[in-house]
Amino acid sequence: MKKIIVKRLIYSDGANPDRIGGHEYDSKLSDANILGAVHEVGKTQWIGQSLWLMKCGRPIYRITVATFTQYQKSWYDLLLDALRRI
Repeated sequence: MKKIIVKRLIYSDGANPDRIGGHEYDSKLSDANILGAVHEVGKTQWIGQSLWLMKCGRPIYRITVATFTQYQKSWYDLLLDALRRI
């Protein structure tokens, strides 16, 4: 198995469980670069060192970046799986 590290956005409001964004980012990008790419004037706002999703002038969700590990089968593992099915 090949280990791949990716980053995703986490939306948290403090009351409910955190929500994980669906878009994956390369692990070589810094968190500040990812948050800067997501920032849209009018939709998000920097409050202190955190990026917040705004609605009607109020902060709704705090946006952070988290690192996740994915495992992908290598060509060797795929070949062994195909041989086992025969």
